[in-house]
Formats: sequence, C-alpha cells, structure tokens
Amino acid sequence: MNRFCYILFLLLVISCNNKKVKENLSQKVSKNFSEKENEESLITYFDFKDTLYLDENASGVIKYNLNLDSLSESDIEKRYTFLYISTDKEALNLEAIKNLKHDIFIDTVGNGTFYFEAEFTKVGNNLLNGVIEDLVFLKELTREGKVKIISNKTSISKNVFVVDE
Repeated sequence: MNRFCYILFLLLVISCNNKKVKENLSQKVSKNFSEKENEESLITYFDFKDTLYLDENASGVIKYNLNLDSLSESDIEKRYTFLYISTDKEALNLEAIKNLKHDIFIDTVGNGTFYFEAEFTKVGNNLLNGVIEDLVFLKELTREGKVKIISNKTSISKNVFVVDE
C-alpha cells in the first residue's frame, strides 16, 4: 500500500507535462526541523502514546499548519501533503526515512490533520520518526511556461518506551 501511494504520487507529478519540481511544541516533540525556519510552528498538535506494548498497533494524530505567509488560496493550483512515519532507526529527514521501512499517510481532506498508526518491534527505548512533506503547485507559470512548486519538509520525532507484555 505504501509503495502504491508513492507510485501514484509520482505518476501525478510525471503526468503533468513541462512541470518542474522545484517549536517548540509541547514536550511530546523533541524538535521541529524545517527547510524554512518559521516563527510560527508548523506542527500545531501532536498526540502519540509515550509507552506501548511490543507489537501494539498504536494510533496517533498530527495537525500540520497549512497557512502560507505570502500566498493566498487563489494562488494555489494543487496541494499535496504527506506524512512519512518510521520506527526502524533515527531518521530526521525525508531521504533517511525513505531508505528505511516506512509508512506514508496522505492528507486527503486537506485540513492538515494526519491520523496515523505505528508499531514497534523492539523492547526498550525507541524513536518514532516522521516527516511531513508539503508540496504546493502554484497557478502562475514561470517565464519558461513551467509550473512552480513550493516544497516544505518538517521533521518530527518522539521517544517511545516499549514493554513486553
């Protein structure tokens, strides 16, 4: 299913001819990393258990701030927001998570809220890693007639303690 969503997204991007891809929160999030340092937090809510049982499938919620400082909704052609989650190793950027076993969740409603699930297979201290990738396709074309895409990546991580039943 993860590969299907990823392949579907790639097909969407490739099928568009001549298009060029160009916190401090509560104590639940260790650090919010972003390509753009914003004064306003991009993660407005993050909820996931601190302690889990081994192989327990736990649910979580992340709310991502979709506001764009310099753009209005009328400037946006399309917008895709993805959440990548991994529990394998520490991975603080999208490229690192893509190289690990991971799940992808898509904001299909368009409100910036992700409902996700994660499962840990190792007892003891673990790390939940996530990256939100926000791709904004603008209506205005470049001088070359290509679509401009604004990309923002926000990383999150949370310590999770896993116990054996």
